[in-house]
This record gives sequence, structure tokens and C-alpha cells, in this order.
Amino acid sequence: GKVLVFLDSHCEVNELWLQPLLTPIREDPRTVVCPVIDIISADTLAYSSSPVVRGGFNWGLHFKWDLVPLSELEGPEGATAPIKSPTMAGGLFAMDRVYFNELGQYDSGMDIWGGENLEISFRIWMCGGRLLIIPCSRVGHIFRKRRPYGSPGGQDTMAHNSLRLAHVW
Repeated sequence: GKVLVFLDSHCEVNELWLQPLLTPIREDPRTVVCPVIDIISADTLAYSSSPVVRGGFNWGLHFKWDLVPLSELEGPEGATAPIKSPTMAGGLFAMDRVYFNELGQYDSGMDIWGGENLEISFRIWMCGGRLLIIPCSRVGHIFRKRRPYGSPGGQDTMAHNSLRLAHVW
């Protein structure tokens, strides 16, 4: 398809979640969009709304969520306006297929899990793109309490990937 949509397998979409994601991509194919990620309990599967947040990272290159300042939600579109985000979670986003290929897809030097979301976020910003959170699109996600799989040989893939991210960018 023209637009690629990436969703972790442990997600549940809401009604009318896709249309708000497609509009910014149609307007600018170098725009990568993410829904607001709501929380599904790993224990009970109860669904709860998440606050409007955007991606960030710390000095250890670990992804984190940051609250969006109220001043950014008070524009003409109010709380429905797309929000610029430095980074994304990585498992829930949509982007133009041609742009994904132009960027080089996912970095094949990354290993299994961890840091790939920051790497592609940095690449989007540094290669002429923009990354937006779309408040009118909401997708539920089961946040696991621990990593559900190991690494071959017990390698710390998060450390490996963070070091690669630092060296490449």
C-alpha cells in the first residue's frame, strides 16, 4: 500500500483510529504519525485512556513519555491538533511507504529489541521529516511488566542498540 501502518501484535484499535493518521501523511509524505497509546492491563485486559503525551529520551538513550505542556494544547485546534514529538514508541506508527524506503527502513544493525524507535525517530528528524502524535487517533496497547523473550547468548540488546544509535548519529 501507499501507507505502511506498524502496530505491535498486542494492540487493539478504536473506531475511526486510522483516518486521522492518514491526513497528515497525505498532506506531506515526509510526516510520520503516531496515535495516542492507551493502556490495556496485562493482567485484566481492562482498557484505560492515556493522557496526551509525546516521546522523549534520557541521556542513557532510553525512551520515555513526556507530558505535553498545556500551552501547546491551547491553539486554534485545541486538544485535537497534531503534536510534534521528538521520538515515538516505535510499535505504533504510520508513514508513507516510499519515504520509509528512502530513509532506509529499519536499521539492520539493530538487534531484536530496544532503541530502534529512537534510531528511526532521529533519522526522521535529521533527514527532512517530521514526527507527530495525533490526538484524534487512539490505540490500546498491552504494556508488559517484563520483556517476554530473551536474547541469544544473553546479550544486552538494549545496550548494543543504544551504543549503535550513539555511534551512527
